[in-house]
Amino acid sequence: MNAILRPPARALDPRVRTMWATTLVLAAVGVAAAAVVAVLLLAATDESTAAWIAGCAGTALAVCLLAAAVVRFTAEYRHYRYEVTDLGLYVSHGWLWRHWQVVPHSRVQTVDTRAGPLHRLFGLVAIHVTTASASGGTTVPGLSPPVAAELIDELARRAELDEGT
Repeated sequence: MNAILRPPARALDPRVRTMWATTLVLAAVGVAAAAVVAVLLLAATDESTAAWIAGCAGTALAVCLLAAAVVRFTAEYRHYRYEVTDLGLYVSHGWLWRHWQVVPHSRVQTVDTRAGPLHRLFGLVAIHVTTASASGGTTVPGLSPPVAAELIDELARRAELDEGT
């Protein structure tokens, strides 16, 4: 079976789009807050032209970040897929630059579950697979806990079977 001839079968949890977008929204809010502070400081020093320019630039940057959140993470979600095959864990991602990776079951060293504050807020976890190679493994970033547990069990079972042969 040639895994690269087709995309992997499983998609991430749809909530990951909202989590990713929230990350950029928080960045946009930070930029907007910095712009407001700059405008207030410049206005206090009678630099009204500089304040106007800083306000416009900060607003434009915040709007661009919000637009990027919608476009980027919708496309990224559509193209981030994974599947456990006979060859190993097959992951593909990227929409401008495509990346395909097959992590052989025999190379899997550890499977870690990670959940930062936003992951927990949206009820998601990330799975990071570490391998015995210089590239270091792969990550499946947005799964519900039951799906993540199922993936971990399947990888452990397959790694154990490979070890026994």
